[in-house]
Amino acid sequence: MKLSWFFLLLCILSSILLTYIHIEVNNYVNLVVLASIFTLSLFAKGQENIKHLSIILLLVTAVEYYINGWILSMRAQGLEAHLTNAYIFGIHLIVDIFMIVMLKRRVYWSLKYIHKTAPENWRSIYMTHADPILYGIFFGFVLVDLAAFGENLIRYMDLFFGVSEEASKQFWSWGFFYHNYEVLKSILLSCVVTTILATIFVERQRPDTPDEELESEPK
Repeated sequence: MKLSWFFLLLCILSSILLTYIHIEVNNYVNLVVLASIFTLSLFAKGQENIKHLSIILLLVTAVEYYINGWILSMRAQGLEAHLTNAYIFGIHLIVDIFMIVMLKRRVYWSLKYIHKTAPENWRSIYMTHADPILYGIFFGFVLVDLAAFGENLIRYMDLFFGVSEEASKQFWSWGFFYHNYEVLKSILLSCVVTTILATIFVERQRPDTPDEELESEPK
């Protein structure tokens, strides 16, 4: 088996394992994993791009979990179920669209940052393999959010739009995205983590940039 196929198989198995952990053990494990990746990237040579990607993902994921907790606390205080779902799916949609915009401009913002903090190291910033892959994954997040948000509006159209209960009743059984939302999001989150880990492996095989070669030379 070629190394590339073995590596692909390893990525798939890692994604499946992480998905299982997210669903069965603790959905907050993703925060721990991203924090660990960010910490490792601080000490690893030539991982400036991974450091920037992981801190963006970590901060956005933390914000999502905090907002989820806040909305669920409002639900416990009496917020109606259809509004709770709408707020959760809507906020996730906004956050994931924001992530797509951030990923599209990630190299630009990284260069702006590096020019202010370490301008001599600007060659270390470039588009990694993870950038377009993560862009695609978060496009998948947006599709899931849109589907769940739209499904919620249709199921409760009598409450949202004031249509008759008789007209709305035929859609009450709809719930595929509602019941599988966490599973779908866990799969995508696992793909995010696997992509970052795989990119770290690939980046370690990359030849040094001229700046890195100069830094590695004995003084």
